[in-house]
Amino acid sequence: MANPSHYSEEELDVKVDHKEQRRKRAELKALQFNVLTIVTIMMLIAVFLAVGKRPTQSFEENRDLAKCPKFTFESYLDGTFTAEFSEFYNDAVPMRSTFKGIISDFRGHLGIPYEGAELIGNVPTTQKDPTPAATEPATKPAPTENAPAGDPDATGAQEETLAETEPETTEPVENPYEEEDNGEIANNILIVKDRGIMLFGGSMSAAENYASIVNDYKTALGSDVNVYSMVAPTAVSFYLPKKFKDASNSEAENIDHINSCLNGVTPIDVIAKLDPHKQEAIYSRTDHHWQPLGAFYAAEEFASVAGVPFAPLDKYETVVKEGYVGTLYGYTGSQTLKDNPEPFIYYKPTNNITTTYYNPDMTNEREAPLMLNIDNLEASSWYLVFMGGDERITHVETDCKNGRTLFIIKDSYGNALVPCLTSSFEDIWVVDMRFFEQNIISFMKERDVTDVLFAMNTYSANSGNADKCRTIMNQ
Repeated sequence: MANPSHYSEEELDVKVDHKEQRRKRAELKALQFNVLTIVTIMMLIAVFLAVGKRPTQSFEENRDLAKCPKFTFESYLDGTFTAEFSEFYNDAVPMRSTFKGIISDFRGHLGIPYEGAELIGNVPTTQKDPTPAATEPATKPAPTENAPAGDPDATGAQEETLAETEPETTEPVENPYEEEDNGEIANNILIVKDRGIMLFGGSMSAAENYASIVNDYKTALGSDVNVYSMVAPTAVSFYLPKKFKDASNSEAENIDHINSCLNGVTPIDVIAKLDPHKQEAIYSRTDHHWQPLGAFYAAEEFASVAGVPFAPLDKYETVVKEGYVGTLYGYTGSQTLKDNPEPFIYYKPTNNITTTYYNPDMTNEREAPLMLNIDNLEASSWYLVFMGGDERITHVETDCKNGRTLFIIKDSYGNALVPCLTSSFEDIWVVDMRFFEQNIISFMKERDVTDVLFAMNTYSANSGNADKCRTIMNQ
């Protein structure tokens, strides 16, 4: 091999120039390959977004996703079609839940807070007379064809036992989250330790509106029908540390004001019933609903006030499902909530019942079990176990032959009450005020209803859901 020192300066310059050219050509090829790879990936993503199956619901966020609008020349020319199609394209992304989880994991591992989240220093004080802008989200039912099949009646007759009120607790029960002084706020939800807490913004004027509507039902139904108001508190009433009390209005004060405005309507005091149990799993940590155990205690209080039998927990079949992460993760994208799943425990009645479902216009009558088979559902949608969601009208016939017919007007909090009352009333009708398409007063009178229970959380009672209760009186 020739010694480089034998080359002249001109020959060395030529060799260096060739080397530089080879290096530049290699860099150019690498750049071309990288550009081609990126373009190919982008084209594959574009094709996937164009032809991939788009979801219609987000169970993590407990809502319907945007739907593809119908094209018309009029909507195209006025810009409506373009705007609605853009919303559909961006909202109903194929594999939406998967991508959202990947992004959340990525941000969490890098220590990046979710967009809209704020580490608490001085907690912002809420306005003292706001009205929640959004109604309590609907729990969407599974498609009709996926309704559970099989015998709706479980084996064994359930013994009727009168509801027993628990002795009053003289010592207050400690809030297990009281010592926590760090938190994170995202989308009006405080995350403390491993729990999400929705902050309440109801107003006294909204409380009065709800009470006036319930009073109108009592007037329309007359003295022969018992009307009850169960405004369910949410987790904020039991788990909000005192350090953060200015971040939320008081649900207790709001409910007390509602009850003071009722006329001929019997209130059900759920806060007093649940407070001794707040060390138990009465509310989900990762979801905005109460746990079935919380609903059970609330139903027990209602049965006691209504003077009907009530079955204790040992008369139910207990089902435990591990790994539940609910709507609060969907609302916040919090890695903390995702990394701390919880058990979802529900109770199946074992007495003889028959459940019939109808569409909101009372068509499509069909029998199916009261409790949905959720073994094949994603964990985020396990609350659908109760009647499959909100949209159906539900009629439950029981073996409790006491001549009492209960009519429940509810939001999704009311769903978890129904299995707990199958030993208390002979007939139970369940409707969601957001989906009912009949005149509700005529509907109840035609079915000789003896008892009416308004069962909804404080957000619904203080929002447009309450007004929907008035709408279905007059439609």
